[in-house]
Amino acid sequence: MKYLLTLLLLPTIVLAEDCSGINSCNYTSMWSQFSKFEVTYSRTKEETGTTFEYFIDNDESLMTFETKNGRAHIYTIPKVATLWKGMGETGIKSTKECRAIVKDTHAIIESYAVRPLFFLGFGTKLGPKQLGKEKIIEISSNEDTRVQINPGDHMVIGGPWKLEGMVLNDEAIKYRVFHEYKGKNGKKSSLYLKGKWDNKPHPIPVDAEESLDGWLVCIWGSYSDKDGKSVFTPKFSDTENLTTISDLQALVKP
Repeated sequence: MKYLLTLLLLPTIVLAEDCSGINSCNYTSMWSQFSKFEVTYSRTKEETGTTFEYFIDNDESLMTFETKNGRAHIYTIPKVATLWKGMGETGIKSTKECRAIVKDTHAIIESYAVRPLFFLGFGTKLGPKQLGKEKIIEISSNEDTRVQINPGDHMVIGGPWKLEGMVLNDEAIKYRVFHEYKGKNGKKSSLYLKGKWDNKPHPIPVDAEESLDGWLVCIWGSYSDKDGKSVFTPKFSDTENLTTISDLQALVKP
């Protein structure tokens, strides 16, 4: 991969079956119905940190994050394509072809939202609608905790770990927490997380008339078995007339 993420930590991503019914999944899902979510990770209170932003609107989603070359974007138009900007490559390819370029970046960036969403649910034991004006978080666990990113992808928070902080319910829900956990080397590590959660309408900040020239467009498709081999078939192969984001949006069938 031709870029480097300026990330503060790389969460442990593990593959496992869907963990429906496990609390670590449920606590995250309690806070997953947002329109805009923001989290800044830092190692100290004074550090500027690294900020991740997430938008959801009409089934479309956008994730933005920092790289050494500036801000990158992952924009998903459901049933059609996932678009990447600021990742070092452009063009229109199939999802299968894109995999060698983007690797597991999508799951990693998702995990940076999953961690604080899990903390909000696990720390308050409440959903956004049940939250009062203010909630103090002070909680700990002695066990390794497996948290679902999406069905099939999970991250592990090494135990013992603890969480301290506060959630304020204003026009948007604001949170600030201190997280201490066991790192890969077995030593204590710590993070400071702060950000906002909102479910009021927030249009995704991408211009529909923007040219696709600056994006890596990964066309969705499906796998089938042919003569004992897995064959990937893109949902469409005629891409000559695809010039703007609105051209892709027009391909979404009701």
